[in-house]
Amino acid sequence: MMWRLPVLDWDEQGMEEDDRHPAAEFSVSHSDFEIIQENLQNNMSLCKTLQQAEEELELWQSRIDNLESIKSDLICAKLDAEEKRKKISHELYKLNNEHEKLQGEIQKTEQSFKEKLFDKETECEQLKERLIELEKQLRIKQEECGLLHAKFKIKATLPEKNIRFTKLKESAPTAEEGEDFLKIKCCYVILPKVSLALKNGQALITFENEQVANTILKIPKHHINLDPGKLDVKLHPVKLGTARKFEVHVDICRKTVKVSQIPENLPEEQMRDKLEISFSKPSLGGGEVENVSYDRNTGTALVTFVEKGTAQRVAEKKKFTIILNEKASCLVSVESVQDYSLEKFQTFNGICKRTVMISDIKNAMEEEELQDKLEIHFQKPSNHGGEVENIKYVQQSQYLTVYFEEDEEAIQPFGFSL
Repeated sequence: MMWRLPVLDWDEQGMEEDDRHPAAEFSVSHSDFEIIQENLQNNMSLCKTLQQAEEELELWQSRIDNLESIKSDLICAKLDAEEKRKKISHELYKLNNEHEKLQGEIQKTEQSFKEKLFDKETECEQLKERLIELEKQLRIKQEECGLLHAKFKIKATLPEKNIRFTKLKESAPTAEEGEDFLKIKCCYVILPKVSLALKNGQALITFENEQVANTILKIPKHHINLDPGKLDVKLHPVKLGTARKFEVHVDICRKTVKVSQIPENLPEEQMRDKLEISFSKPSLGGGEVENVSYDRNTGTALVTFVEKGTAQRVAEKKKFTIILNEKASCLVSVESVQDYSLEKFQTFNGICKRTVMISDIKNAMEEEELQDKLEIHFQKPSNHGGEVENIKYVQQSQYLTVYFEEDEEAIQPFGFSL
C-alpha cells in the first residue's frame, strides 16, 4: 500500500503576485496548516504501518520460502517413494508370480505324494494280508515242526533199576586189569513203540502167519455172516508212522566220584587239601586218594581213588562229610561219574506185515459178539483166513490208540488203550 502526500501547486503567477504582495508572503491559513500537519502525521503513521507491513511481508515471504523448500523436499520424497513403490510393486508382482508357480508345484508335489501314499497304503495292506498269511503258514509249519520234533526228539528218563554187579571168575586178575576194567559198561536198547489211532467202526486183526495177511488183503471186500443178516466190510493195510530204535551206552567209572555243592569258604588250594584229606579217611567211608581235581567256580570236584571199590562205596552214600577245621564241617553231594552215548540210532517206517485194518463196520450187535463174528470169519480157510493172534474192534462213539512194537518176525500190536 502506498500513500501519497498532497502536492501543493505553486505557479509562477502566484509567486509573482506574492512577490508583489509581500504582506501576503504565505497565504496558507491556519486551518490548512493543521490539515497539512494532520496529513503529515497520518503519513508518518502510514509509513510506520507500511514498514511493519513490509517486515510482516518479509516474515511471511520467509515462511513461504521455507514451506516451498519443505514442499520441494516432500515432492522429492514423494517421487522417491513413488519410485520405491513402483519397484516394490514390481517385486511384489514377481513374488506373486513365483508364489503362484510354487503353489502349482506344491499342488503337483502334494498330488504326487498323495498318489504315492495311496500306493504305499495299498502295498501296506497287501503286506499285512501277506503277513497274516505267512504267520498262518508259520503256525502250520511250527505245528508240523513240533510234530516232527515229537517224532524224532529223544527225551526219556530211564527207569531206576537196582543192579548188582558181580565179578566173573574168569576175569583177569586185579593187578593185570587194563583201562577197560576201570569202567562198568551198560547198554540199554530202546525198542520203538509206534502208535495208531483206531477210529469208530474200525478193527485191527493180527494173524500168526504173514502170508495169511497178504492173501486176505487181495480181497478188498468181505461179507461177514451175522446170522441173521450180513455185514460188508473193507480191508486195508496198516501203514505205520516213523519208528526209532537206538542204544544208550553208559560207562560208570569204578575209581572216580563227582563231588558237588562244595562251599567257597576256603581258598582253592586249601579246599583241595581238605577234600583229599576227608576222602582219604576210612572212618568217613573213604579210602586212599589218587588225585583231586577241584573247580572253585562251579563248586565241583572229581576225586579219584586208588582202589576201584572205594568209588562205588562212596557214591552209594549220596552225601559225604568234609572236615574244614577242628570245629567246622560241611556236607557235599557225591555221585558216580557216568558217560552217556547214543549209538545205533535207526529210524524206519513201513507197513505192518501181519496186521490188517477192517473198516466200514456197522454197529449191528454188541461189541464182544461182533468181534467174535469177525474173528470166526477171518479164521476160516474158506475165507482165505488163518489163525488169529489178536483182534480189537472199536464201536462207534469210541476211540482207541493202538501201540506196536518190534519183534524178530514183524511188527505186531501189543497193547490197546482208550
